[in-house]
Amino acid sequence: MKKILKTIIPFCLLAAMSSVSYAEYGGAAFLKKGVGARALGMGGAFTSVSNDTSAMYWNPAGLAQIQDYSITMMGSAGASSEWPGLEDVVPTHNFFALSVPMNKFTNFFGDSVFALGLINSHMDNVIQSDEDENYLGTFGDTQNAFYLSWGMPLWQQNTNLYIGASVKYISEKMDSINGETASGYDVDAGVIYNIFETLNFGLFINKGATMKWEGGDDSAPLTSKFGVSNTFGLGEGFQLLGALDIVQAQREPLSTNLGVEFSYLPGFEGYTLGFSAFHLRGGINGYALEDRYDVKSEINENVTYNVGFGIDVIVFGKFLQLDYALSMGNLFDQQNKFSLNFYF
Repeated sequence: MKKILKTIIPFCLLAAMSSVSYAEYGGAAFLKKGVGARALGMGGAFTSVSNDTSAMYWNPAGLAQIQDYSITMMGSAGASSEWPGLEDVVPTHNFFALSVPMNKFTNFFGDSVFALGLINSHMDNVIQSDEDENYLGTFGDTQNAFYLSWGMPLWQQNTNLYIGASVKYISEKMDSINGETASGYDVDAGVIYNIFETLNFGLFINKGATMKWEGGDDSAPLTSKFGVSNTFGLGEGFQLLGALDIVQAQREPLSTNLGVEFSYLPGFEGYTLGFSAFHLRGGINGYALEDRYDVKSEINENVTYNVGFGIDVIVFGKFLQLDYALSMGNLFDQQNKFSLNFYF
């Protein structure tokens, strides 16, 4: 009976969390850009993978898979010269996070992992004009999201079930424009269920931020993601990870993210310094699956194609990941992303 319950409960949780409704994306739109060069290189198909510190963004349940201290940093460089009329805009999008497994210093929280994170998005030299399109100078737009995240394994035996949640405080300020500041809150919740050691199912729900401006509120939609991924052993130290996410946001058509990661693991067993893995990645982000609201063709014309690679290194017994991703296709997301993950 216990084994049966351990099989049924995860799928009940996934089903209970998967109710969706429909709305246009509004408040805190910068959060749609994503974080982590590994996840972005796989097209954002990371709901069921989420096994590095960027899990606090993609699915906080995945934090429970990280039982070491970890620090993650990501920076990106935009291609503003490609934006019509916005050649002088300088966009940046950065991410920093720290995760702490509580069992390192107390048993009170079991195997829970807590994480703190910051996403910062900024643009300079944005043109300001009045209602008659008269030039009024330029301004900068700074947006921040502060994360407090938690993940915990409910059990880890023949199958593994992880749960997690994130709370976010979000702020936005447009420099040189009186009254143009806003703030709001948002929450996420997620589940990851692993079977056969290689097969993962994940579910993630984002409530959607409501940003409060002086002139009114701006709300983002409730968004649900269901993901499945599997790692295939190819022999001789090679493996292939395939991942698929189904995404439903309010008043938007159903869409999908697809990603692959081809890895070579040479089996390095040294301690001082050595190469432990090399990864090649690719993905598609935001491909519409239906023509609800008659916007499928417009969405698919702006699908983002992603490629990337990663190198894993052992340094004095510690684990370092260096990742790169490039987004193409979507004119407003042609960016180079660089990430560093350090586990100690």
